Amino acid sequence: MHLGRLFICTLFLNLFAAPTKSATLVIPTPDQIPRVKPGQTPTLQARRMSCWVQDTKEHQPLGKAYVVLTDVQDQVGIKAVDKLLNHHEGKLLKLDNLKNLSKDTQARERLRLQLIKLKPRYVAVVPQLQSYRENTLLALWDVFTRLDEDPYLDVYPGLLVASDTKGLSNLIERSITYDATKQSKNFFGISQIFDPGYKSFQKIEVLKGSLKQVGYTSANLTINSIPGLENRVGFPAVSGNDHWVLQGSRRSPVAKLPQEARKKLEKSSLTMFFGHGVPGRIVGMKVDALKPVNFSNQIILSGSCYSGVGTATDCAMAGPVAGSLDPKLKRFSLTMVDLGAVSVFCHMRLNMGFPHVYPMLESYLANRSLGESYQRLINAFIEGQDGFTPQWYTKQTPARSTQSRKMNQFLYMQIGDPALVPIQVKR
Repeated sequence: MHLGRLFICTLFLNLFAAPTKSATLVIPTPDQIPRVKPGQTPTLQARRMSCWVQDTKEHQPLGKAYVVLTDVQDQVGIKAVDKLLNHHEGKLLKLDNLKNLSKDTQARERLRLQLIKLKPRYVAVVPQLQSYRENTLLALWDVFTRLDEDPYLDVYPGLLVASDTKGLSNLIERSITYDATKQSKNFFGISQIFDPGYKSFQKIEVLKGSLKQVGYTSANLTINSIPGLENRVGFPAVSGNDHWVLQGSRRSPVAKLPQEARKKLEKSSLTMFFGHGVPGRIVGMKVDALKPVNFSNQIILSGSCYSGVGTATDCAMAGPVAGSLDPKLKRFSLTMVDLGAVSVFCHMRLNMGFPHVYPMLESYLANRSLGESYQRLINAFIEGQDGFTPQWYTKQTPARSTQSRKMNQFLYMQIGDPALVPIQVKR
C-alpha cells in the first residue's frame, strides 16, 4: 500500500517538475469569440477558458434628469456632492443611511416614488464608506428595476466612492474636468498565470489585438504564480519589448514593480487586470505594489474576484478572504481611486472575469457613458434570470450557497460618474 502511494506521488511530482509539451495557446480575434445571449449557456470549451462574451442590448432610461443619491454627512463630502450637482444641474436625493435600504421596504418605496417623479437618466450614488457594501447595491437594483412595468434597470447608474472624503472630493473634481478626447491611446494589461491553461494571459493578448484596431499601443506585465511553470515547453509569457514577466506565488506575492514597467503603466489611459484577487492582493501582487504608481485619469477594469470589496461586508467570508475586514488589507478599487483613477470597474465577490468585463470595454469603445455601459450589463443578468428578486446577504449566508450564487452576478461595481464618457473613438 505504501509503495503504491509512493509511486503515485512520484509520478504526480514528475508530471509537474519535468518540462512537458503544452498545447499552442490560441489568441482569438474579437470576431472569433462566441457571443452568448442572456440565459444561454456557452460551450464547454468556451467555459473552460472563460473565453466568451455576454451579449448586451440597449434599454432606454426613464427620463433625462441627473440625480445624485447620497447619505454623505460630513461637510467636505457635502461640498463635493454640491460640485457634482452644479456641474450636471442635477437633483439631490438624500438619505440618512444607504446601508439600511435593504432592511427598510418603506424607505425603498419612498425612494422609488421620488425617482419616478424626477424621471432620471443618470443616478449617481455617493455612499458613505460604511454603506459601500453588497446589500446596498442589491437594494439599489431593487429600486431601479421597479420604476416602470418592465423588470430592467430604468436608469444609467454609477457609484462615486473613495477611502475618505478627500479622495471623494478629488474623484468628483477629476470627473468634472475629464475630457476623453485629451487622453492618450495607451493600454496596459496586467495578468497572472495561475494555471497551465494561461487563461488570464490569453485575455490580455486578446485585448491587445482588439485595442490595436482602434489605435491603441499596448504594454503588459505578467506574473507567473506557479513555480517552475516557466520551464515548460510552450510557456507563452516571455519578457520582451514592453512586456515584463515577474515571479510571484501565493505565499510571496509581488511587492514591487520594475521601474520601467511602472513608467509605462503611468502613461496608460486604460489599464486592465485579469487573474485571482483577494482583499489586499490582485493578480499575484500586493495591492500596495501599485501605491507608487500615478493612475491619474485612468480607466481601470478588473476581472479579479474581490477587487471591489469594501471595508465592510454583509457576506460570510471563508478561506483566503476570511480576514477581509482587516483594515490593513488594501481594497483594490478604493486604492485605484486614491491613486487618481477616474473610473474603476470591479466586483465585490467572486466573478466570471473576461465574459463580463469585455462587454464593458466594448461599450466604452462605442462611446457610451459609464452608466449606460453598466446598465446594459446588469440588465443582461436580469434577463438571464427572468427578472430580479433580491435575496439579502447576512453574515451567516454560506459563500457558495444557491442564494449567494444567484445574487453574485449583480455585484459588479462601476465606480465613476455615470454620465462620464470614458473613451472617444472616431467612427
